[in-house]
Amino acid sequence: MAFYGVGLNSRVKELNLEFKMTLKQKGGIGIRTLGKIFNRMDFNGNKKLDFEEFKEALAYYGIFPSVVDLQALMKYYDVDEDGNVSYEEFLRGLRDPLNEDRKALVEKAFAIMDKDGSGVIQVDDIKDIYDVSFNEDYQQGIKTKEEVLEDFLDGFDGLKGDNDGQVTHQEWMDYYSDLSMSVPSDEYFALMMKQVWGIEQE
Repeated sequence: MAFYGVGLNSRVKELNLEFKMTLKQKGGIGIRTLGKIFNRMDFNGNKKLDFEEFKEALAYYGIFPSVVDLQALMKYYDVDEDGNVSYEEFLRGLRDPLNEDRKALVEKAFAIMDKDGSGVIQVDDIKDIYDVSFNEDYQQGIKTKEEVLEDFLDGFDGLKGDNDGQVTHQEWMDYYSDLSMSVPSDEYFALMMKQVWGIEQE
């Protein structure tokens, strides 16, 4: 989140928590529910919420922040800083932190990928893990093995990713925090991590 000043940062967190709690009371914050809510807020149908739509959306749920607070909250949601809130940004803004069980699994997966322990996953870390031979661009000679591996890593960059062919620990955690919203139970999340990374939940 951008730096607005300690007081305003705290106010943004309060407003967002109030928004999340209101949405939960009105029907939950699951992926399907949030999709319907977002579409209801998107008055002009352009798949984004502009400032006025965002303001009206909050008002609909009984939240009436000051102009300064609203601008700060909008900035919190608007990760790519285009002046609008996309559906992906909307989900990201409302996501809950990973609980301890899920966080432990995600941390283990990162350790598996980060073979050299540098805190950043790079091509050299995954070249013996990820098999590029099934990639169509590689088969057709359009991309080299390194380019395919970089594309794979860029998939973990998230909304504010820089597509630099590597994944930081924060990018990894953000990716799985976003993904976690669409996973209904801890048991299913653990099964997914086991199938993908071979990790057993302790």
